[in-house]
Amino acid sequence: MSAAEAIIKQSQEWLNPPIPVRMRTTMAANRYEPLDSRLIVRAYPEQTLVGIGIWKGECGIIPQADRVAGSIGRINVFFNHLSKDMFMGPDETPKRTGTIGGYPEFNGWVVISKNGRLPWIPQTLGDRLDRVGAAREKALADWRNIKASRKAPDQAIIDRTAALLRRTDPAGADQYVENMRRVTADIHAAQAKDAIREAHLTKLVNEYRAYRASFTAQQLAMPAIWADIDGSSRKAMEAQIDELQELGVDDQARVGEIREHGRDLERAAAASADEAEARRLRRQAGDLLLEAGRIRREHMERAALKEEALRGAYELTNLKPGPAEQAMAYKMDPIFPNRSQPGKIQVIAVSVSTQNEEDVLERPEQTARKAWLGRVKSSLNYTALAALLD
Repeated sequence: MSAAEAIIKQSQEWLNPPIPVRMRTTMAANRYEPLDSRLIVRAYPEQTLVGIGIWKGECGIIPQADRVAGSIGRINVFFNHLSKDMFMGPDETPKRTGTIGGYPEFNGWVVISKNGRLPWIPQTLGDRLDRVGAAREKALADWRNIKASRKAPDQAIIDRTAALLRRTDPAGADQYVENMRRVTADIHAAQAKDAIREAHLTKLVNEYRAYRASFTAQQLAMPAIWADIDGSSRKAMEAQIDELQELGVDDQARVGEIREHGRDLERAAAASADEAEARRLRRQAGDLLLEAGRIRREHMERAALKEEALRGAYELTNLKPGPAEQAMAYKMDPIFPNRSQPGKIQVIAVSVSTQNEEDVLERPEQTARKAWLGRVKSSLNYTALAALLD
């Protein structure tokens, strides 16, 4: 790490910042797994953009300088220290951001290794399928837990509670009994649909298992690729889903008749001189609206299961084995760097960055500071750093 620090300080750009700075070097090495090390060199101005003083004494820096985002720039040199979030975003694909000093840069990190070996490999078909399978099995297990915990209120307890309430609040007791009746009815209605939901989730799990079993061990070890490259299968699936949202001809006719009958009742209620009769007609009209809503709701519940099945099939059957250059996602290479050779520097990752404060506060001086960091990145002697590889 001392050699790397010396190489960094050979950069004339680093030593000529746009404002006076003091520099501090931090070195850290793991004694346990993973055996790696990190070198960080920071440049601190006299004070931050919001006026917090950073310098201390003639040549010191306050201990909390990093907690207040005090530096205007930092150079990170990591030896065998790698993590997925350094190079990849949510899509799990390394983002190539350029070439610096003849070495590839990914997500702002220059990667230096012998023979250009990169520290990640394609996710295999088995990896991707196992992820789908784990999600489906968890969904089924969670559903079973929910189903087991959902129980109707005990009728004996309801009766005893209502009897106690009637001693002081008869109307409240009646309301309590009615509320419990509705709760019980809702739970029984949900339980009647439990078998449908469980069969659906079980089917998704079984489809995953059957699809995975259709591949050989060799195919499962190949890179996973996404078959729907042009998105045509997704468009076809979305079209099917759109059709599912629409009521069938019979249901549309039924809902239409119900609503028309409801409007007739509303008109009759409006024309009635008998207030009690008008209320009765409006209640009937309201009940019809509820019935129309129930038909629509039950249709959407059935459609939701079919939609979930379509999306599940799309998610599953577009996973295929293929060539590495078409890999859909990546994972960190478990054998590079080789942890059985902890004393050897096998890969170096270098980045030049600023602090969060510098990114958030847009001020005129930022342009000069960012331009300086860009020059620093280009000026580092990556060849000399590569010579540190074992």
